[in-house]
Parts: sequence; structure tokens; C-alpha cells
Amino acid sequence: MTKELFLEDSYLKTMTATILEIYPEAPGKWKLVLSETVFYPKGGGQPSDQGILFTEDWKGKIYQVLSQEGKILHYVEAATPPPSPGEKIQGELDWERRYLNMRLHSAGHIIDFALHLLKYELTPLKADHGKKATIWYQGVLNVDFRESLESKANTLVSEDLRFSTQFVSHDVLAKKALYIQPNLPTNKPLRMLTLETVGSVADGGTQVCKTKEVGHIRLLPIEVKDGTTLIRYSIE
Repeated sequence: MTKELFLEDSYLKTMTATILEIYPEAPGKWKLVLSETVFYPKGGGQPSDQGILFTEDWKGKIYQVLSQEGKILHYVEAATPPPSPGEKIQGELDWERRYLNMRLHSAGHIIDFALHLLKYELTPLKADHGKKATIWYQGVLNVDFRESLESKANTLVSEDLRFSTQFVSHDVLAKKALYIQPNLPTNKPLRMLTLETVGSVADGGTQVCKTKEVGHIRLLPIEVKDGTTLIRYSIE
């Protein structure tokens, strides 16, 4: 229903869209469905975007964006009700927040690619690319690998390698990706993220263009719980 502009270009900061649907949420709060959006909905471990929607005589603050039942819902708070469905509206990202989330998300993938290059056999389970960035892996390594992983990840950063994305079929993704997550849909194109000279994985979030944008990656002490390895990280 909503064209996902953030998947086409993670660096878009503004947009003009048509309001498709409006749902009351609470006093002074509404949920808007738009024809297109630059606002990334929370998912895949990446936090929701924030920002503003506005017209010449109305302004609302987007405090979260969620994807529910096939709709991207923009949660807005404003002093007055938003314009009616069918009307045009403009949007502007909180770019500082978005760019930090992009860098953290890309850093997580760099760590994952570094694990692959070092031939450490851990299976990714899930990730949180927010304030307490963490990647959960199935499996345990009987070796202290924090220093070597941090070094390899920052080598990838210093090489300023390019990230690129394309939409491919499930079959193509299964052939090209380093690994494929379970339960991915097989009846529609999937977005494949590729790091130059390294490999590809499935991904639906926003990413930086080149690894140097991420900055220095610092790994926190690695934790093991019940056969699961937790890799926590930050960027500087």
C-alpha cells in the first residue's frame, strides 16, 4: 500500500505523499497511512524513524512508525487533527537519529561479515541495532575471539568497501547469500545486501553506502548464555 522509499535510497530525508488513511490513536494522536514514505518502521532490529509531517497550515510530530498487517503506520501527535485522506502532505526525517541508526545497523553487518571471513562458525539468530546494539548467535566458540573480530571488523571499515542492494527472488538469494534466514517469504522479491569483495545476506533496513561512514567499531565483552553467544558493540 505504501511505497517504501527508504529501501530505494537510505539517504532520502524528505518526501511529498498523499494521505491514504487516518486512525485516531488517543487525544492529540493519530495513525496515518501514506502513499509513500521515507520513514523506516521499527523492525529487523532497527529502531523506528522519527520526524515531522506538515502542510502549509498543519504540523505533526512522528514519534514512531510501525508495520502492522501490511500497513506502515505513522504515529503522529499534533495540536489539531491532520488533513483528510486524499490530501497531500510533506515529511522530513530526524536525520541525525536516522543516520546513527544506519551506521549502527551497517556496523552489525560488518561484524557479521568479519565473523564469516575469520571462519568463526556461529549462526545469527537476531539483532538489536539500537542504543544497546547486540547480535545473538547460536553456538559457542571455545576461544577468545573478541580482539581478532574487532580488528577484522575495523579493517573492513578502513578499506571503505561499498554496500549495495538489489531485489532478487528467494531462489537467487539462497544461491548467493552467505546464509539465509528461515521463514523468508518465497512469493515476492527479497532485498539482498552485498558488501563489496565479501558477500551477500538478506536485509530490509537502511544502510550506509560505504564502510568508513560507520566509524570505529568497539566490541564489548562477549557473553555466552545457554549455547548462545551475545556480541555487543558500539561505534565511535
